[in-house]
Amino acid sequence: MPNQCLRAREYEGIMIACEYSDGILHPAAYELLGCARELAAKLQTDIAVVLTGSGAAADADSCIRHGADTVYILDQPVLSPVNEELHTALLYQLVMDKKPEILLFSSTIHSKSIAATLASRLNTGLTADCTGLDIDPAQRMLLQIRPAREGTLMATICCPEARPQMATIRPGAMLPAPPGPHRTGQVIRPQLKLPQTLRTSVLEVIRTREAADSSSASGIIVAAGRGVCSKEGMDLVRELAACLGAELGATRPVIDQGWLDYSRQIGLTGRNVSGRIYLAVGISGAVQHTVGIRRMDTVIAINKDRNAPILGLAAHGIVADLFEAVPLLIDQVRHNMTTGR
Repeated sequence: MPNQCLRAREYEGIMIACEYSDGILHPAAYELLGCARELAAKLQTDIAVVLTGSGAAADADSCIRHGADTVYILDQPVLSPVNEELHTALLYQLVMDKKPEILLFSSTIHSKSIAATLASRLNTGLTADCTGLDIDPAQRMLLQIRPAREGTLMATICCPEARPQMATIRPGAMLPAPPGPHRTGQVIRPQLKLPQTLRTSVLEVIRTREAADSSSASGIIVAAGRGVCSKEGMDLVRELAACLGAELGATRPVIDQGWLDYSRQIGLTGRNVSGRIYLAVGISGAVQHTVGIRRMDTVIAINKDRNAPILGLAAHGIVADLFEAVPLLIDQVRHNMTTGR
């Protein structure tokens, strides 16, 4: 085994590598801190956060309030926009110096790429798109939980020998850490060497569209499944969402039909969502989809198949053809809005 991949006993602590976009800390950082606090309590260890990007120092105090014991600041203009090769090189130096036993990333586009390259350089394992993490306290081993076999089962993956144990976590899969206003911690600016040569450079960042948020302002999401059958069915779902002031979501078959943009896809191959009410219209309830709605407070389902798995998950179920049920719901919502004025 190469020298940089030392035995597990020589590594200690949890490190979180955070991502910035347009100078803004990705909100998944606080979800990682929430998860890390639970892991750290079981390991009796500390949490370090790495903030890499131009202006990153501004978020150090916030990370400490949310659970970090140490914040490493890598704040230079050259670090924004993200150059994955450069970020990987700097993280490699820091990891080799601090030797965390666990290294966590969010499953965002840049972070997944950086994590994969870094794991290869460190000669350690990496589990991508985890939806849960736990600890085997006897072995101090990270239990990395993620859907497998197209979402039909949940697999627990571990890395018995190589360190650090690395995982990327799906945004929305963990609860954000609540702030502790009186928490204190260290802020450190490590002296790392910028690579003298880079094989890649970022010439321009082009944003084609704004991605949908992980939750709506009203806390309500109306989602369409294969059962909408047609554009006409999709139009009904849009109308219901508009009446409720809700966010639109969908399962993969709806996205594949081109009826909604991929940013609206919810589930294993899409995004996780949170909020008050999730209204599932024509959704069967396969695990590939329901893994993305675990943080919704209340699920309401409309499905003409009384044996659909979604009805077993829902707090309230309507067994009916959506082309009959949805217009009635729209009329009732509009009536309530009119009489409530």
